[in-house]
Amino acid sequence: MAIAAAIATFVSLSAQRPALHEINAINDSILDEGYTLYLHDKLAWTMSDAYKQLCSSKTASLSVVGMLSDTLMSGIMIDVDQLKCVFECRLNLNTGEIEPFNMVRGLSKKELERAERQVMLLEKLGELDGIVSIKEAGSLNPDVVEMGDNLVRVYLLQGTNRSKLIPFGNDYSFDFDSQGRLLARRKYHSSFIPIDFSQKEGNIRKCTHSHLKDNPYITPTDVATFLLYGHDLYQMNTFSVYSTALSCYFTYNATTHSIVMVEDEESMQ
Repeated sequence: MAIAAAIATFVSLSAQRPALHEINAINDSILDEGYTLYLHDKLAWTMSDAYKQLCSSKTASLSVVGMLSDTLMSGIMIDVDQLKCVFECRLNLNTGEIEPFNMVRGLSKKELERAERQVMLLEKLGELDGIVSIKEAGSLNPDVVEMGDNLVRVYLLQGTNRSKLIPFGNDYSFDFDSQGRLLARRKYHSSFIPIDFSQKEGNIRKCTHSHLKDNPYITPTDVATFLLYGHDLYQMNTFSVYSTALSCYFTYNATTHSIVMVEDEESMQ
C-alpha cells in the first residue's frame, strides 16, 4: 500500500508540472532576464562609487544605464541643469571590465531620450500604490531596462546597506510602452524575506527560501539579488528556492549560470 501510494503521489505531482523541456525553457528565460538586470544594477552601483571617488565635476543628479552596442553597456551621470554627461562608466560584456571616463560632454540623442523617458517613468511609478519601502533595510533601487523597441521594464529591487544580509523579496517590475503607458505590473514576492547571517562567523555557503503557489519558479530578481549580494559580496555560489506549486527545489549555480530542478532537499547536499 505504501509503494502504491508513493507511485500515485509521484504521478500526481508529475501531472501538475509542465514537461521538463518546458521548465528548462522557462528557466533559460529567467536566467537571461536576471543576468541582464544584474548587469544594469551592477554597473549603476559601480558607477555611483566611482563617481564619488573620481569625478571632478560632481554636479550630477541623474544616472542612466543602457546598451551602447552589442558588447558595451554604458552608465552616465547627468547634470540635468546643463544637460551634460559629467561622468561615464562602460561595461565590456565580453570581459566584464568596467572603465570609467571622467569628462564633461554633451548628451547624444539616444542618451537624452533615455534620460527623459527614465524621469517620466519614475514619476509614473511615484503615482502608483502598493509599492513598499523597507527603510530599515535600505532603499528601493530602480533599474530601467529596454526589453524591445516598444517595451521598457522598470524594476524596483530592495537594496540594503546592512552587512551579511541578502535582501530577497520586496521586488517589483512595471512594463511600459514607448508612449509611457503602463502595460503590466508584477510583485515577485509577497513580502520581504532577507537572508540574515550577521550573527554567524564568516560567510554562509548557500541559502534557501520558499515561493508561494502563485510564484512557482526562481525569479529574475532572485538571480540579480543573489549575484549582487550573495555572490559578489559574500562569495556564495548557489541558492535554492522551494516551489510549493511544483513540490520541488530549484537551485541556481552562479559558476555555471544555470538552474536545476531537484526533488528533495537531500539531493541538494
